[in-house]
Amino acid sequence: MELVNYLQFLEPIQQNISKFYSTASGVITVILGLWLFNFIAGLIQKTYSSGKAFGSFYRTHLHIHLKRIVFALSTLFGKRPHQLNKQTNRILQPLR
Repeated sequence: MELVNYLQFLEPIQQNISKFYSTASGVITVILGLWLFNFIAGLIQKTYSSGKAFGSFYRTHLHIHLKRIVFALSTLFGKRPHQLNKQTNRILQPLR
């Protein structure tokens, strides 16, 4: 037999292999898509959990102290209440 006859014999095998390859690549694509979706969902869940834990810690332990510091700094460097009243009165008075 010649080589051409052998190639005709291998043609159905080649078609079956190409069908299998096409199906397998589709399955792999779906699996990779699901894995990527799961990975992103896991990142979102871990980010949310970390933020919730840090927020709870901040609110229970740090917020009171930070609030006092910010208030003290604002009264120290901010304008006094009597200065604010003078400016507001000056703005509200009509021009002469």
